[in-house]
Amino acid sequence: MSEQVFEKKYMYTVLPPRTGLLRNSWYKRSNEWRPYPASCSIGLAFIAVSLFVLGLILCHARGVTSPAILTGMFFFGNGLIQIIMGIWAIVDDNLFGSTLLLCYGGFIMSYGAASSDLFGVISAYPTTANYSSAMTLFLSGWTVFDFFLFMSTFKSTIPLFVLTFCKWFFMLLLTIAVSGNHGACRTVAGIFCFITSACAFYAFYDGMQTTASSYLPINEPSWLRMPAGHKEPDDEDYITTI
Repeated sequence: MSEQVFEKKYMYTVLPPRTGLLRNSWYKRSNEWRPYPASCSIGLAFIAVSLFVLGLILCHARGVTSPAILTGMFFFGNGLIQIIMGIWAIVDDNLFGSTLLLCYGGFIMSYGAASSDLFGVISAYPTTANYSSAMTLFLSGWTVFDFFLFMSTFKSTIPLFVLTFCKWFFMLLLTIAVSGNHGACRTVAGIFCFITSACAFYAFYDGMQTTASSYLPINEPSWLRMPAGHKEPDDEDYITTI
């Protein structure tokens, strides 16, 4: 009997960039059944909640000045769970989403370790000024990372563009504030942190809700896409296949 080769073929649906799924470009999804959902909403939820609280603390809401209350969330929420969700985004072939979630999860865990002295980081420096200088160097590297993350959203959606811009500008202002102990700059950094959390709350809801589960579905309209993301690319090399 001659060997028969069966080729499995799928139909593909071309979809536009989507804020809630952390998709920063057009992509093709096959009709193959997938036994798991997109994981980005979980990661976005933790980004939104943590930055919401951190923004209020940086603005000295109710006289609170220390982010120590967020230590548990830095390690177990934004840290551990976010990294797990970032790995799941790799399974979904989501390069931008996995990069954002994994790197932000790693950053927030390391920031929590450096700012709470659980690992003796603060006590390792002889003076407060020396510790502030070291923290400035640490934040500077992540500011550069956030800038390039922002640069990769010019063909995505307006909410995703605003989210990454505000996150980069928040990190830039926080770096400047820590470097020179500028109280006013720290407050403005808190405002941009709060705006970033608002964008993340929108993205979280956009990725989680559907017309079947919500009376207030967003169904992200085309006018919320960036100008370069309105039209489907003619060249299929610019469309990710998942």
